[in-house]
Amino acid sequence: MDQLGEAINKTIKYGRKFGVEYGYEEIEERLISEKTYSGKEIRAKLRIMKRPDGRRENNEILIEKVGKAKRLGDLLAEKFPNILLVGITGSVAAGYPKENQDIDLMIITKKDSLWITRLEVNVCLWLNKIPYRKYGLKQKKDEFCVNLWLEEESLRLPNNRQNLRNAMDLILMKQMVNKNKIYERFLKENEWAKKYVATGYNRKNPNGTNLSALRAPLFNKRGRARFSIGNVINWVAFGGQYWYMKRKLTEETVDIKRAFFHPKSGR
Repeated sequence: MDQLGEAINKTIKYGRKFGVEYGYEEIEERLISEKTYSGKEIRAKLRIMKRPDGRRENNEILIEKVGKAKRLGDLLAEKFPNILLVGITGSVAAGYPKENQDIDLMIITKKDSLWITRLEVNVCLWLNKIPYRKYGLKQKKDEFCVNLWLEEESLRLPNNRQNLRNAMDLILMKQMVNKNKIYERFLKENEWAKKYVATGYNRKNPNGTNLSALRAPLFNKRGRARFSIGNVINWVAFGGQYWYMKRKLTEETVDIKRAFFHPKSGR
């Protein structure tokens, strides 16, 4: 079997791990290959392989969960100017959530504000009685789980997080909030994803995004790192939350500019 046929079979098997049979459109979007193929090539190969073009049924569970996430995104965008991106990831972004699953989210913040923003968001959710997953507890139906936090100056995922699972999340993410082209910058900073899903990545990747114009400098003109009241407050917020989480940490990655609450293993 040629490379495209092998890539299609690999993608089909990936979907079946989650009990899903992908249709033509989904195979195009998620094709697991470091080589880019056109939609015409993929569909021609699927017909030769005699694959039925499965159609996704109207998924009321998906519609309901996306609606809830959209309302939360609107609330967070209104209340927290330091939030640049709110994106849906996981099973909801993939389009096949189960009724009893939670709603995975990713948030990107402005520089020097990740941990104070995380604290403010948790307080906001608690005050507004919005269900959210507490650290270290199991998921519950329709709880919001922010399992990935990034600061705008640390958008590239570390080497131990560069896997198929996160590559899929990258290209399938549903953006509820996207300010200052931060999602486009996030894509550009994570070009490693092309090793896994080149076709889907290249369809999403905007050409010509000027990162140098959008990225704030890490150092001032004298070469000294920036310090500000906001920076100090953020460090204090980080220290308190890290102390609370430290005894529960296993495979998570947590530092001043990022927090990964997903396991490292690919899927």
